[in-house]
Order: sequence, then C-alpha cells, then structure tokens
Amino acid sequence: MFDENLRTAYQELCTSYRAIDEFRTQLLGFLPLVTGVGLGLLTEFLKHSDVFEDARKTPPSLLVALGYAGIFGIVVTLGLFTYEIYGTKKCHSLIQAGKGLEHGLAVVGQFRSRPGEAFHFINKPLAAAIIYPAALAAWTYVATFFLCPIHARASAIAVFFAFFGFVILFGCLLKHGVEWA
Repeated sequence: MFDENLRTAYQELCTSYRAIDEFRTQLLGFLPLVTGVGLGLLTEFLKHSDVFEDARKTPPSLLVALGYAGIFGIVVTLGLFTYEIYGTKKCHSLIQAGKGLEHGLAVVGQFRSRPGEAFHFINKPLAAAIIYPAALAAWTYVATFFLCPIHARASAIAVFFAFFGFVILFGCLLKHGVEWA
C-alpha cells in the first residue's frame, strides 16, 4: 500500500511539473512574439505619422499616449516575469520532491537523471534571464523615448542588466539551496 501511495504521488508530481514547465516554455516563446509585434506596429504607425518629421507639430497628448503604451508593455511584461520567477521556484521544489520520491521508489527517473547545464551555465533560467529583461528593456525604451527621450537608451540598458542580474542571482541561489522569500 505504501509503495502504491508513493507511485500515485510521483505520478501527480510528474503531471504538475510537466504542466508548469510547458506553460513557462510557452510564455518564453509568446513574450518575444508579442513584444516584437507590438513594437513593429508602433514603428509602422510612427512611419506614417509626422512625429519625427516635425516634433513641434506633434500633439503632446500623442507623445504621452505612446509613452503610456510603453508603460503598459512594461507592466504586462513584469506580470509575466513575476509568474516566471514563481514558476521557476515551484519547478525547483517539484524537482527536489521528485528526487526524493524516486529515491523512495528505488528508481532513477526524470528527476534523479536530469542532465546538468550545458557548458555549466546554459539552462532554462538563463533563457528567462535573457528574454524577460530584453522585453522589459524594449518597452522601457519606448516609454522613456516618448516621455523623457534623453534617458531612453540608458534606461533600457540599465533595466536589461538589472533584471538579467536578478534572474542569474535567483538561479544561483536556487541551485545552491538558499531559501529566500
């Protein structure tokens, strides 16, 4: 009976892990697509307007609206980013629990036999550390370009490296078993 309970728990854990992992993978593919389409549409709109030809004739309300479009992109991306961080932590916990269940079942399954990182650093958190900060930087550039153009480039670069560093630090802490928040 005990062995059967372990098997059932293991199957449920595998199902949970797979569902979370698949959803996170879809988000990693979805975010650059939506960001690219959004920025492409914005660029196309700007090509057919006189925003850049004579900024003095451009209504300030249009510039503010375009800046708010960038802020909206930032907020949505931050929402997805926080879900990614939570999903990463949850998957890590499921992997640890899966290893324990596999040990109890005396099997070497998908958790105990997980391959390590490629070249000791290429893994899924690295993909998130590139994609989410890049999208945040792009939307930051849009927001600051229309609201405070002098700081647009520097703001985008700072956002990219701040969030990139955060995700790398988060991944390292998880890997070394440091529990925070």
